[in-house]
Amino acid sequence: MLWIFSIVSFFLSEPNLSQIRETYKSALTNESSVNTLISITQPHLNQSASSRAFYATAKALEARNSSWVSTKVSSAKIAYNQLNTSVLKSPNDGEIRFLRFSFESNTPSLLGMKAHLKEDKAFLIKNLKSTEPLWPTMKAFFNNCNDLTAAEKKSLITR
Repeated sequence: MLWIFSIVSFFLSEPNLSQIRETYKSALTNESSVNTLISITQPHLNQSASSRAFYATAKALEARNSSWVSTKVSSAKIAYNQLNTSVLKSPNDGEIRFLRFSFESNTPSLLGMKAHLKEDKAFLIKNLKSTEPLWPTMKAFFNNCNDLTAAEKKSLITR
């Protein structure tokens, strides 16, 4: 009976965003961390817009890492839908907007998953603070982003 309580408690507990962020940073360069990110965020999809956004990002990384076209497309669709749901649930969260922007920025145009790129870019330029927990990761992304002009990069990076 105790093990049932433990399992239920795990699924109902709040996600540990610090652990999720660290796993996300690792997953950017380490394929094995992608599965870990999926496993620690998936149980919390309905509890937290942030968990949902990081789960979506893990699915995007899964798509990037896959050699199978069908897996790439299906994982990208899941990522796109989950990121959009996350932004709807928490439209003023800079971290979530960054995750969607970085996904759409790295998605091939032929998939039709760039609908919010301009909107998210404008939001980030206007609202993003250098106090975001992922700021160093964001800053590095912005510096290499082809969807930002030199002036936009400077505006974002020099906060």
